[in-house]
Amino acid sequence: MKVGKHTLLIDGNYFVFSRLFVLPKPKTGKLLGDDKQKKQFMRKLSIDFASEMRKLKGFVDDVVLTVDSKSWRKDLYPESNYKGTRKPSSNVEWSGVYEVYEAWQNILATKGVTVHQIQGAEADDVLFGWSTMLNNRGKSCLVWTGDRDLIQLVNYSKPNDAHTIWYYNTKKSLYAYEGFIKDMEDSISSTMTDTDILFNMGGQHMLRDNYQKEVLDWITNNGITTTEVDCEHFIFNKILTGDKSDNIQSVVTWQKEMKDGKLRTYSITDKVADKIYDQFVKEGSTFTIDLLFSKEENDRLVDIIHRVVGRNSINIIKSNLSSNIGLMLLHTRTIPDAIQRAIYSAIEKDWEGAIDDIEAVQNMEKILEGTEWLIGKASYAPDPFTGMDIPTKEAPKPMKLVGKKTKITNIEATKKLF
Repeated sequence: MKVGKHTLLIDGNYFVFSRLFVLPKPKTGKLLGDDKQKKQFMRKLSIDFASEMRKLKGFVDDVVLTVDSKSWRKDLYPESNYKGTRKPSSNVEWSGVYEVYEAWQNILATKGVTVHQIQGAEADDVLFGWSTMLNNRGKSCLVWTGDRDLIQLVNYSKPNDAHTIWYYNTKKSLYAYEGFIKDMEDSISSTMTDTDILFNMGGQHMLRDNYQKEVLDWITNNGITTTEVDCEHFIFNKILTGDKSDNIQSVVTWQKEMKDGKLRTYSITDKVADKIYDQFVKEGSTFTIDLLFSKEENDRLVDIIHRVVGRNSINIIKSNLSSNIGLMLLHTRTIPDAIQRAIYSAIEKDWEGAIDDIEAVQNMEKILEGTEWLIGKASYAPDPFTGMDIPTKEAPKPMKLVGKKTKITNIEATKKLF
């Protein structure tokens, strides 16, 4: 294990769009409709990125920016109208957004940041690939996003002593595996004699103690709230309840007429999902994600949902459950093989790298040094996270840059998935 150092995995679309909508609204025209606003946006992205990198400097040595592409889910599940309710805001000049976003990707790549956009894959898929491979190879990672669906990536690999934790910086919220804080607080060197410590200075256990302290200091100094979560239970609930933001319905929905004659739609809540989970465990054994791919266990779950909730037929529940597993679960059994091959091929080339000059991404001026974006000054808004309209238009492909420190990948996945 590369003890003490994490790879920071950034959900690029979350990062960019969450900062777009805190910019001051122009008095006339559209947001990012002129060069001044574009420059303002670029500076905002770089300032916020550099600020976070300074906070994480004690235990982050590599950074990966993941970029969305048109999702394979839209082709494989056309009837679900995946993310079909998202509409681009008419008050934004989207060509300007994509122009700045592409330029920012290229600038970060010249600083040693790995930028990955895989055709056919969403950033979620790429983040899954990175966290899985890193953990399997003994490297811990921190997923920086505001997308709660990605809490399902939280993990601890005991054989490799590596973990994945989920970080939402705007809310100062950290989700980690059960036992995370205890692991960080337990010091191996505290059980050693002075002689053992003297002759093992610089050993793996001492380095691990140092990184544990860095993580705990980061949590304390930045007022971060840490929540330990049962990842298996979390994704179980998400699959049953669905995701309105992605236009994914609950496994069971029904309507009821109100007193005024209007129909109200109901669905499985977290509380009901917990009840179903408890019943599933009571009648079987400890739940694991792999059980969802067992026909026998899957049928048992459908039967329990029908008994607890009712409302829909067995066949409808089974169909909805299968669709939600495919759409929401990040797993080797749900992501098409062609997409996975493209993701892992790209990761294989870059996974062991590290930013040679980490200070180059800890300061806005250094990030934008030598570019036209640094010329002139622009004001920028505070950084509260607000709701946002995510455009359905795909961002332009990042350019391939040439240079020693450039790491930017855009792979054309096989069009035929099966």
